[in-house]
Amino acid sequence: MPWIYSMKKLLTAGLLAGIFGLAIFFFVFDPSEYEIFPRCIFYSLTGYYCPGCGSQRAVHSLLHLNLAGVVSNNFLFLPAVALIIYHYSFGLVNRFFNLRLPNIFYLKYTPAAILIIIVVFWILRNLPFYPFSVLAPNG
Repeated sequence: MPWIYSMKKLLTAGLLAGIFGLAIFFFVFDPSEYEIFPRCIFYSLTGYYCPGCGSQRAVHSLLHLNLAGVVSNNFLFLPAVALIIYHYSFGLVNRFFNLRLPNIFYLKYTPAAILIIIVVFWILRNLPFYPFSVLAPNG
């Protein structure tokens, strides 16, 4: 079944090319200035911010290394990026340093903790008074 391995390599290469293409697109075009980016359906229907509101602007800010812009658009974006990097580099770090550290994503309460953090963030960013109004996306 060598064709399966070549198909996986082709799929991986296509996925990486797609991610790279999107990164270039987000680097060049600012979502707050162009109408080609989709608007949040939840915000459009309710007027309330969802946990992901501001993420497109945060991606643009991150690609321009504007960390203050990332945090002002979506406060949870940097921790989410850190967790994604951790998830994909965990196995490499364990192999490289010959460690047997447990992956926090596979601990019993991790999914519930992440869900609670997201729901609490969702509620707090919609409160109209300081300091919670700072959590609303800038733009």
